[in-house]
Amino acid sequence: MKTSFRLATLFLLPFLALPFAHAEDDGGDFLELLRRTNAKAVEVSQRHIDNAADKWDGSVFCTPVEDRQAARRKAVLDYLESHPTELWRPQRYLIIQGLRAAFPCPKS
Repeated sequence: MKTSFRLATLFLLPFLALPFAHAEDDGGDFLELLRRTNAKAVEVSQRHIDNAADKWDGSVFCTPVEDRQAARRKAVLDYLESHPTELWRPQRYLIIQGLRAAFPCPKS
């Protein structure tokens, strides 16, 4: 009896973790979030943009210093809206592509 219970527990344990597994949202989900205007949605979407942007700013793209968050947000929103066939891609990839398109670094 104990062995059966242990085997059942070992078998079911991975399935118990499924509700907690979370893949990154795709561009369609992120675009919906960006279009929301309530304070919480703006804060969450900006956090995603800044998290991706802060890692690559200055090497892959160069965002302006003035009003950086608003400029980043607008660039990503514009990119997502103008590239609807790309919305299946992960949000982080699309954030970087939007920022690269809007803010290329000067050639040295």
